[in-house]
Amino acid sequence: MAMPDSEQYAPEEDDEDQIYMQQAATDTLLALQLLRSQFPAKAREVIVPFMLRSQLYSLVDDRTLVDRELDELRRDRVVRVLKLPTAPDDYAFMLSEDYATAVLQQQHLMQEAGTPVEQLQVFSWFRERVLARCPDNSITHHDVLRQLSADRKHKRRDEVTEQHISLLLNCGLLTRHLTQKDTYWFALAGIGPLIKSLVKGRKDLLGMLSRRRYPEMFVKELEQKKLSQSLLDSRFHIRDLIGLGSIAKVDTTSGPLLRIVKH
Repeated sequence: MAMPDSEQYAPEEDDEDQIYMQQAATDTLLALQLLRSQFPAKAREVIVPFMLRSQLYSLVDDRTLVDRELDELRRDRVVRVLKLPTAPDDYAFMLSEDYATAVLQQQHLMQEAGTPVEQLQVFSWFRERVLARCPDNSITHHDVLRQLSADRKHKRRDEVTEQHISLLLNCGLLTRHLTQKDTYWFALAGIGPLIKSLVKGRKDLLGMLSRRRYPEMFVKELEQKKLSQSLLDSRFHIRDLIGLGSIAKVDTTSGPLLRIVKH
């Protein structure tokens, strides 16, 4: 017998996420879009949404598939890949349109700060010429100069100076490569506080679990924990730590449980 509408089961938010990802388990782009939609509100006040490879691993079981589809999305200019300084294998992923928005935001900030118009044009060149043509996470000094100057629409070359490059560096859209001379990483302006939050949030969550008699906690309980030193919420860090293999998610009759993995 059917239950009245008022008594029918309404899925909670986490249940809806699970249903969504069961449908999208082979689609990395949908996983990215889910993570983007759940990017912490406090962090959105500082920066455009970004996602981590580890978080994708926590949602999609097939890691080889994730890596392959991420590379396809990168080459198709759907996503932009940014190297993070937190660990050798830490990369941030974001939709290319969000990264273009971040570039535009920096242009507006520099305009408000009184930057000369002839220097401000480097931001539109960066969006339309460099990002549109270079899907990699790094670029050489020679190539960035060449791409910035190439106006293919009007079949001409604009004059690009070292001041233009310095402006992109000072804004945090490019950072110098630590090991390769005359090479830059593509970067995200204002990400510094989020890098600190990522490191401290990982440490805080693992500390919460390790201090318990049994180093485990129900997902619902851990997601409600407030992190005083992180702009990123507990759910963001939980997915990161699952994908990194630092904690494991175990299904129990009382609900999913998170447990520290002993290496």
